[in-house]
Amino acid sequence: MFLFINSLQENKISLALFKDLNHIQWLEESVKNKSRENILIILDKILKQNKKRAKDLKGIIVVNGPGSFVGIRIALSVVNALAWALSIPAKGIPVSSGMTNEDLIKKSWSQIVKSKKYKAVEPFYGQEPHITINKKKA
Repeated sequence: MFLFINSLQENKISLALFKDLNHIQWLEESVKNKSRENILIILDKILKQNKKRAKDLKGIIVVNGPGSFVGIRIALSVVNALAWALSIPAKGIPVSSGMTNEDLIKKSWSQIVKSKKYKAVEPFYGQEPHITINKKKA
């Protein structure tokens, strides 16, 4: 069974459990902007609904950008830690305009099925960082 996570959408987190492209179980949760850290609670919920455990996962696909710095950081921290602990592959995929979650799964499917080893997913921010000097200290 494979896991898909997209926590970079506005006001929602989408997770899917699937064994192939024809058997996808979705769970979408509405979240407030500051509630991205609830990803583990939502993951636990979808696993329980499907009577599965984390050790049943064979791979993870995660949307790795572009999006908010904090949203990307939270999602990739969870995915990389989980994939490393379970010794399963993880695949990051950047989202493009007009792509649905189903499109992202289909695009990554062949790569995640062929992968056998854990390799950390790196972020795709899509732009240079906006780092400024604190005006109070300047």
